[in-house]
Amino acid sequence: MPAELKDFFLDLQKREIIADHANLENFFQLKPNEKVIYWGVDCTNDSLHIGSLFTILQLVRFAQKGFKMLLILGVATSKIGDPSDKDKERPLLEVNQIDGFQEKIKEQLNSLLIKPKKDSPLFLNFSPLEKFYSNVFTNGELLKNVNKVLEIPDEGNNKEKWEKYLQYIWPLKDSSKFQILNNQDWLEKINFIDFLRKTGKNLTVAYLSAKETIKKRIDTGISYLEFSYPLIQAYDFYYLYENYNCHGQLGGSDQWGNLTTGLKLIHNYHPQNKCFALTFNLLTDKEGKKISKSSAGKTIWLSPEKTSFPEFYDFLRNLPDEKALKFLSQFTFLTEEQVKKIDQLNNPRKLRIPQRILIELLFYLLYGERGMEWLKKESAK
Repeated sequence: MPAELKDFFLDLQKREIIADHANLENFFQLKPNEKVIYWGVDCTNDSLHIGSLFTILQLVRFAQKGFKMLLILGVATSKIGDPSDKDKERPLLEVNQIDGFQEKIKEQLNSLLIKPKKDSPLFLNFSPLEKFYSNVFTNGELLKNVNKVLEIPDEGNNKEKWEKYLQYIWPLKDSSKFQILNNQDWLEKINFIDFLRKTGKNLTVAYLSAKETIKKRIDTGISYLEFSYPLIQAYDFYYLYENYNCHGQLGGSDQWGNLTTGLKLIHNYHPQNKCFALTFNLLTDKEGKKISKSSAGKTIWLSPEKTSFPEFYDFLRNLPDEKALKFLSQFTFLTEEQVKKIDQLNNPRKLRIPQRILIELLFYLLYGERGMEWLKKESAK
């Protein structure tokens, strides 16, 4: 087991997915029954975005390795507001608004990770990338070369070709490794005094104030409401450890302070625990801005009602080659060797092969048959 998880971790590092880690040796030494990890998302909007999708696809990698993934809807924490990566306090959301957001996000997580993936009848009419590249070179030579890298057989029907191709975006045979929970179910059952005794006694003001997300807000102002947020997220980890045998937490690099606070709280009650935390790199553009937002400052949402098919298509199509290759490595289950070969085939660069692969795979994952129908028409123009 240690060798398998070390190899897995090294692969994540090579793909530039991992930002930081705590108690890494605990991760390497996990027993099968201890392979339970959680990732939480606050319900502060009615849709996830491209940065969320990046994390979700990493959850699939962990599920491939036999981990059970707890997906925590932060309904209770959304009523507080996470100060991480914020220069000023968030406006408080109405409770009914948070509940509505929760339903939308739960629906998206169900669609992405839990509902069975279905073949589209459209797949029978054309093969992967055919609409993009079948006539670029004589006799479709380019498409044949791309298919060779992707290990898509020349022979066989289109359905068989799609089944192989779609393994690069959904390699799991089932969705039993994912479970959606709501932290309101336990946080709103604990009374205030008990919560303070469990968390406040074990996490000092000095410890919390030293966290970067808190420290940078001390001078500009931070309310007690936001100051308490790390305590609540730490309690989530503690609760999941005791009730779900959860040994790890995943999050973006801006969540580092919250994740390590959870580790400290668990350690205070269970000194011999084997818990760990891993953070992922945030998606950034060449200027260092979060890539969940375009250069114009427009968020790339997963909901087609908020980011239209043409907008999402253009976002992926216009990725610089270097960024598109990194996306292939991070958003798909292509091997690093396959990504290198795709790069070699992408000559001249105007062929935009990495971008086209990303477009087809992500449109399938996010939008299903509706998205593939639109894509078929778009690529035929």
